Amino acid sequence: MTGRRRASHAGAGVMVLALASATPLAGQLPRVLSRAGDVGPAGPLPIDEGAVGAWQKLAKVGSIASVLYTTAHPDDEEPGVLTLLSRGMGVRTALLTLNRGEGGANAIGSELFDALGLIRTEELRLAGRTYGLDDQYFTTAVDYGFSKTLDEAMRSWDREAVLADMVRIIRTNRPLVVISRWHGSERDGHGHHQAAGVLTPEAVRAAADPSRFPEQIEREGLRPWAVKKLYRGRIQPGEPSHLELDPRLPSPWLGRSYQEVGSEGLALQRSQTSGRSRPFTGGALARYERLSPVGGDEREEDPFEGLDVSLPGVFGALGETAPEGTVAALEEILRHVERARAAFRMDDPGAAAEPLAGALAGLRAVLTRLPRDGEARFHLAIERREMVQALQALVGIRVSAIAVAAGAPAGSTLGPVVPGQELDVHVTVHNAGLRALGFRGAELASPEGWAGSGSVDGGTLLPGEVVTRVLRVTIPAGAEPSRPWFGRRSIAQNAYEVHDSTWIHLGEAGPRLLVGAGIEVVGGAGVGLVRVGVRVPVRTVEADPPYGTSLRALTVVPGLTLEVQPSLRVLRPGHGGPFEVAVEVKTDAPGGAEAAVALEVPAGWAALPGHVDVLLPGPGSSASATFQVTPPPDPTGPVRLRASAHAGGRVYREEVHTIRHRDLETRRLYRPAESTVVPIDVTVAEPLRVGYVMGVGDDVAAALAQLGADVTLLGEPELASADLSTFDALVVGTRAYAVRRDLVAHNARLLDYARAGGNLVVLYQTPDFDPETQAPLRASLPADAQEVSEEDAPVTLLAPDHALLTTPNRITGADFDGWIEQRGSKFFASWDDGYVPLLEMHDTGQQPQRGVWLSAEVGAGRYTYVALALHRQVPYGVPGAYRILANLVSARSAR
Repeated sequence: MTGRRRASHAGAGVMVLALASATPLAGQLPRVLSRAGDVGPAGPLPIDEGAVGAWQKLAKVGSIASVLYTTAHPDDEEPGVLTLLSRGMGVRTALLTLNRGEGGANAIGSELFDALGLIRTEELRLAGRTYGLDDQYFTTAVDYGFSKTLDEAMRSWDREAVLADMVRIIRTNRPLVVISRWHGSERDGHGHHQAAGVLTPEAVRAAADPSRFPEQIEREGLRPWAVKKLYRGRIQPGEPSHLELDPRLPSPWLGRSYQEVGSEGLALQRSQTSGRSRPFTGGALARYERLSPVGGDEREEDPFEGLDVSLPGVFGALGETAPEGTVAALEEILRHVERARAAFRMDDPGAAAEPLAGALAGLRAVLTRLPRDGEARFHLAIERREMVQALQALVGIRVSAIAVAAGAPAGSTLGPVVPGQELDVHVTVHNAGLRALGFRGAELASPEGWAGSGSVDGGTLLPGEVVTRVLRVTIPAGAEPSRPWFGRRSIAQNAYEVHDSTWIHLGEAGPRLLVGAGIEVVGGAGVGLVRVGVRVPVRTVEADPPYGTSLRALTVVPGLTLEVQPSLRVLRPGHGGPFEVAVEVKTDAPGGAEAAVALEVPAGWAALPGHVDVLLPGPGSSASATFQVTPPPDPTGPVRLRASAHAGGRVYREEVHTIRHRDLETRRLYRPAESTVVPIDVTVAEPLRVGYVMGVGDDVAAALAQLGADVTLLGEPELASADLSTFDALVVGTRAYAVRRDLVAHNARLLDYARAGGNLVVLYQTPDFDPETQAPLRASLPADAQEVSEEDAPVTLLAPDHALLTTPNRITGADFDGWIEQRGSKFFASWDDGYVPLLEMHDTGQQPQRGVWLSAEVGAGRYTYVALALHRQVPYGVPGAYRILANLVSARSAR
């Protein structure tokens, strides 16, 4: 890089360190900085620990080089490139992802839509730690599912709103270079990919134009920002390229290539990969075309060629006039950085601390001479933060803060906390360096002003010594629950609403409570002691069987939460009599709670009793209230039955969906506590006994129960030896062949069941399912299997008189009205003549597809493969999906 100094392992040095009493953390870090590097339940990465981690942090110091890399979805990114930029080249690296992947599939659970978006956000944050990202951003656009064209994406999203978000992010992060993962043409495939490629250059231009989105400047305090260089990817062989980045290069301190390290991060996005990574084949060269500045065909060595990104070059690079003496001061600071790199030793990282402390002291002095709204100040403030992080790693200071219930022993497990609860925060300071340290204090800090008491002080810390003190804090009675800063009221919305703009565009809201401490490092002759702040979020210990325990974010929940069952009730003709609705009330309050639970129903409906009093004796306890609901004679719908709980002068009306997976931070999705009642004109064969092979998790089995079927979930023992002939239908759930080894092992028994007169239904599967060998008649399901992503795509009934389309419900085009997100996915590409295709459908510009729903008579029974997205429809009461399900499981009686 032009003007960028390379790091050296040579040299030695001496360091003296003392910790000073901490001061309140009134000043906030620059808005540009997210929490991408926080340590979550997965714990610290080995490559970020010890001397190796310290060296990588030191390598980022001394340059203002920065890249913002744009893409469409989590897992679109080029992991090796991002790892090379951050961990190899020492570049401040940020990732902008247009959406959170809500429309994807889920290989690790039943969560879909917004819940899946929270999972994929956390997975991307976990992957980003492996890549070494400094910042991660998202727009408010929602992934509504696969899009085949740019036009569809732009019709579905509010183009100006997405562009405004991207401009806000660019003006916030202020990168020197922007790299678009996508080309912005049909070669990108997915319409969202094309949109990201098209919108990135537009956003770069608009960010520099004060007349575009002026409210960001006038009301939000942002400033226009002119990106210095813009590149786009997906350059094909033979096309001109200006930049090549080679993630195949080995890293001497990581012991592997950047592609290898990045691929490990990509594999952490398990909801899409099931944790599988492709066999490592060395990776490939990444080639990019420079879109601006235009002109010239010369090949560049790195993205910053032609820019002086060294500290003394900051004013020239940013087009500002340097105050007198500041360039000379920055040159001296850079010499300090070079001395720190020369002094660094793998067996003694702390030897580099003294010269780096001198650099930090000099940089702070320069910052006091710069105007607060200047570009140089902004970028040098980020450099200051990088120096602080490097110093912390070099001296080996580790600070942790773990909350327990007031009076509980250290290390006690603690779930979410409630307003008014008292906590003890155990603050631990560990000297993991090679020199004795003096430690004299730490204290609580809360962005929301929570009051704490006590202080941490005392003594000298020898190498390896650990000191723990206890602070007490009370969660304010009016504290809001910890929830995402974004949300939407309806699944039909293609953009999130912003609930808390403090955290807009970050992965999640920031920590509720922190602990701050301070250290002082000797900065060499003429410098003296240099104060360095250490700030860590307060976390809790949660049980994580069978893996022991894990550290998770301190989370505030309401004093009471509710859960209504069933969340959706189908009313069938002739079955509209009274039914039960159960409201479960839960509390995490230390003293428990007493509550009066009620169910509100519309006019003409009745719910008895009027209320139910429940007692919750302590934290983690729950109680259930059951109501008898009577609908009117001819109900129309859908109708919402709303639950509430009255306790302590407050009314609680929310249901919380806890999303918890190993290695991912726990997130909670809040919804109104209600049950939706949907009258549907649907008939089902009765009595009906269905065996269901659950895959990754879906609501189809529950939907069958709503239809009146007696549903049994089949585990390994049942698949291995149960009498399957007792079932009127066997249904293989979504993606079951990908996750159920017992299903694969005993698949022949299911085929025998069909041949002997049974009704075997296989729902949407991934190519882990091989119909060439696992179905009774040959078919193909290729890796690039077709789908129809337009939820309103036209549907043609190919065999309208077929039993599956007539019995017991006559299926018509109206049964495909009101569908959500898509028609279906993973269609058969070819099939034996014994199969009868029942439907034809296609997206705009797509060839007609007939592999979506096929059925065959096999022996005395029936085998059906149906790739319709039924699992996405039934949770939202789409009538046609229930009518189709009823026909599928009633087929045995129809023969």
